[in-house]
Amino acid sequence: MSEAARRPRGSGRLIAVANMKGGVGKTTTVVMLAEALAADGASVLVVDLDPQASVSVCLAGETALAEMIARGRTLEAYLALKLVSREKPLLAPRIQSQTGVTMHRNAPLPLALLPAGPYLRLVEREILYELTARNFSMRAIDGKLRTIFEDEFVPLAERFDYILFDCAPGISPMTEVAIRGADLVIVTSIPDYLSTYGLDAFIQTVWGDKDRRHDAVVPARQPHVLVTRYQPQVRQHQHTLARLQAEANAEDPGFRLFATRIPQAAALAGALMPRRDLPTFSGKYGIHVSTILIPLVAEVKGVFDGA
Repeated sequence: MSEAARRPRGSGRLIAVANMKGGVGKTTTVVMLAEALAADGASVLVVDLDPQASVSVCLAGETALAEMIARGRTLEAYLALKLVSREKPLLAPRIQSQTGVTMHRNAPLPLALLPAGPYLRLVEREILYELTARNFSMRAIDGKLRTIFEDEFVPLAERFDYILFDCAPGISPMTEVAIRGADLVIVTSIPDYLSTYGLDAFIQTVWGDKDRRHDAVVPARQPHVLVTRYQPQVRQHQHTLARLQAEANAEDPGFRLFATRIPQAAALAGALMPRRDLPTFSGKYGIHVSTILIPLVAEVKGVFDGA
């Protein structure tokens, strides 16, 4: 049974944005989608699972993030206390309830953040060492992390309409738990050979291993691929997109394909840069609000409306 199947109806949605490859627009997508959903009236929590902490810097800024790290108000600090020191920390106090500085209709967008710092990868490794030393098998470690996810993260769906997980490249322990427990997994990919090369392997690893691992939690839905940094004038992008469309339209597809394409655009890259002023949502994204963000929000909501 999937995690979503156990969740009460009417609660918030958990969305993991992932890919085994880095540099394919995961963080850009998380920031844009989070702000677009918030502008649409939803309450949104962003959870940073990437030790690069890119989404934390984008939403909170370097100064605020440094303070959160110093005060132990990050995901890795919580995990270290919980699993290495064996204390009983609370997750909720580490959620920054108002981190967004983008304005919409004369008020800040309702964005909350559970930040990560650069030591997240080290903490995840230390967790593996610690639990292994306590005679936990890898399967038991997976179960331990899954229990934390179910007990601490899933209940947050009663507080927020959407929880977006910015996943690390590859499949780290917490990233895999988030992907398997999400209501929707968005796989961002540039439409070129190298970016899509590992797509089948990623899908097979997560969605196709239920026969090999009987205790593995399979995500609630097929992954939905979102094409990013699309350049329609580039022939390789045209050919790769056509191949993705053909695979998604096959009789038994391994993934779905969003109709929205995120273009290669300086305005979108610039939207992630920290600014000293308080930008408005429409001023920040310009024409992309109507051509990209509103259609993407409609597609994401449509996934759940069609459930």
